[in-house]
Amino acid sequence: MLKTRLATAAVAIPTLWLFIEYAPPWAFAGFITVVTAIGLSEYFAMALPDHPPERVAGILFGLLVAAGVATRDPHLWGAGMSLTVIGGLAFMIARHGDLKAGVQRLGLQLLGVVYVGFFMPHTTLMRELPGGDGWRWLLFVIATVFGSDTGGYFAGRAFGRRKLLPQVSPKKTVEGAIGAVGGAVLAALLMQVLVHRGLALHEVVPLAVVLSVLAQFGDLCESALKRAFDAKDSGWIIPGHGGILDRLDSLLFPFVFAYYYAAFPRG
Repeated sequence: MLKTRLATAAVAIPTLWLFIEYAPPWAFAGFITVVTAIGLSEYFAMALPDHPPERVAGILFGLLVAAGVATRDPHLWGAGMSLTVIGGLAFMIARHGDLKAGVQRLGLQLLGVVYVGFFMPHTTLMRELPGGDGWRWLLFVIATVFGSDTGGYFAGRAFGRRKLLPQVSPKKTVEGAIGAVGGAVLAALLMQVLVHRGLALHEVVPLAVVLSVLAQFGDLCESALKRAFDAKDSGWIIPGHGGILDRLDSLLFPFVFAYYYAAFPRG
């Protein structure tokens, strides 16, 4: 499994770097749209496996929200969120059987639309940040989270003794979590030198710590969702990693945080 993961990373990382830096905006936005569609499909396949109409509606509503976020059009994402609630209530009433279960399905549908459809397109927003540094921010976040994942993996294997949250993710340890923060800091410092010198050095360490905590929290949230849905992996599309959501679980929250951090006016 580790060899497969490393082989996948060896091919994917350089390709992703070049694509993020040089791809035209339309190509990058199209790629993120495809990724979002796959992520929505994976989520709803886990969350609502026995309810095809709600599953299809959730994917469509999520894509509408994603289009609104990516284009900065509040009318689109507002329509997507409104349709999710109205459509979910309509499904609940139309079935008029177990109303409590209908409300639960509505909650799952709304969660998927926000978790994937709203969060994922923030990568497109980040890349198009004013000033031309968006691609640098995107690479910085991805590398920092990758450093966090790597540091946590090796620290956990070497020193892991105390379980972090065994009821959610039995293999994660406190020592691994600390190692993840250390790996994130090292990766962030390296990326500041190589790619993002416009980011002040005094910002790098606290930013890396926050991104690592969010990455680990995202990973735990995905593990909790899969346990709740009785799913081992969200999908199978990435060799050695499972589905899109299995790989993006630690990136979604950092993407959102870093975008608003970078976009927030200073001075």
